[in-house]
Amino acid sequence: MPRLDQLPGPLLLSGLLAVSLVAFWALMGWGRSAADVSLLSEPWFWQVLEFSLVQALLSSVVSVLLAIPVARALALDTGLVAKAWFLRWCLLCFVMPSLVLITGLVALFGRSGYLTPWLGEHWRFYGLNGILLAHVFLNLPFAIRVFCHRWQMIPETAWKLSSQLGFRTWQTFWLVEWPVLRGVIPAVAGFIFLLCFNSFAVVLALGGGPSASTLEVAIYQALKYQFNPAEALFLAWTQLLIVGVLYVLFRRLGKLEWLSPAQETGWRPSQGAAITLIGRCAYGMAVLFLVLPILTLLPAAMRVNLAVFPWDELMQVTLRSLGFASVASLCLLVCVVGVFSVWRQSTSARRRAIIEAIALHHLMIPGMVLSVGIYLFFLPYLSWHEWGWVAIILLNTLVALPFAFTQLKPAVFEYDQQYRRLVSDLKLGAWRHFYCVYVPYLRPTLQRVLGMSFVLALGDMAIFSIFGRDEWRTLPWLIYSLAGSYRMADAALAALLLMGISMLVLRVLEPNNASK
Repeated sequence: MPRLDQLPGPLLLSGLLAVSLVAFWALMGWGRSAADVSLLSEPWFWQVLEFSLVQALLSSVVSVLLAIPVARALALDTGLVAKAWFLRWCLLCFVMPSLVLITGLVALFGRSGYLTPWLGEHWRFYGLNGILLAHVFLNLPFAIRVFCHRWQMIPETAWKLSSQLGFRTWQTFWLVEWPVLRGVIPAVAGFIFLLCFNSFAVVLALGGGPSASTLEVAIYQALKYQFNPAEALFLAWTQLLIVGVLYVLFRRLGKLEWLSPAQETGWRPSQGAAITLIGRCAYGMAVLFLVLPILTLLPAAMRVNLAVFPWDELMQVTLRSLGFASVASLCLLVCVVGVFSVWRQSTSARRRAIIEAIALHHLMIPGMVLSVGIYLFFLPYLSWHEWGWVAIILLNTLVALPFAFTQLKPAVFEYDQQYRRLVSDLKLGAWRHFYCVYVPYLRPTLQRVLGMSFVLALGDMAIFSIFGRDEWRTLPWLIYSLAGSYRMADAALAALLLMGISMLVLRVLEPNNASK
């Protein structure tokens, strides 16, 4: 058995734990500053907490309810056009940098938006309305892919049996489809709830004031605007406790499959005309909702004054963003391969469970909370103005590690089941086995992980908000500053560039391209 990276693997696991322990130590106050528990008596704290919970709940419920008819149509209606394209677009929408979407939504629904005149004089985009629109846009595609995957898991024999027994549409749904869906709906809703509860960029850009603020934004303001560590510590602990409890509850609901490509599994039951029409209308509206904000960027960007546009700044910011994202995604690959080198060498199920827990424990720690802990711990010892870029890369790597681990685990497990004994019999050297057998087998999954982690790091706002500075501005922060200065045409052009880079990276690293 190859014994690659035996020493770096345990050191890597120790480092992952050390980062979290350092953050927790800082959150405990580490003898310098304690959490300001007096905030419990402040009305604004309860208002922020209530809004954080309400907007997350509404976003998750709306996303799930809208996703069900669209996913059913995708799975059962063989007459739908562009299904494969739409599912790929859903994947891009889910990982899309938030500032791209925000710019498109502002161009559509903002004060001077294309659709604003038809929404009435009482329409207000900034606040809960805008936040819900953005969160549903970002999370509806995820729910659609999960539910579509579940519908496609229903065996062909079940459909044929229901048809032979003469089941009506509602009977087929209740007896065949609902048992497959009911177990995953709470998990999807819970996962979306956590994503929206931890949302930062959307609320920061579209909140519109203190009445529409969340814990993440409040932490950022306490640390960067007021520099009140005690308040930031209390808010961070509040968020950590809520997210931790909810994560433990939702974790019991099972794993969600959403990256798997759509699979046509043969025979499908015929649908009534009314059901087919409803499904196709839902599908059409979903396509319109998910495409229109991005298409709106094109006419908005065409209004740019090319003579005064800051081309030099855009080039510098773009190259810097590409550098940060590239290093973070490559570091992620090194980390996840190192973690699996230890995981594969472990024969004990208990030890494997411990390693998996170490790799996944950052799911329980929001990126903003982790950033605050690291920021406060090292503040007395180093200048973040000089070393903040290191933290940006490191924390983007850690935040994406649970995703990379969960995506690679099935492939690594399958590899060991098929080739572990053969590789042992061939007595291949560690490096030869690694580069000639192990990596080529995992290449499609590694490509997917690399592309997704790159796009996530490219669109980061939360971590950069704590450690970043104007001299290191990234593309999302440039878009945010341009939009904040009411230079919407310039912001739209920068957003199109960010969107184009994301699409290009995902396309180039799409596993299907590996064989072309």
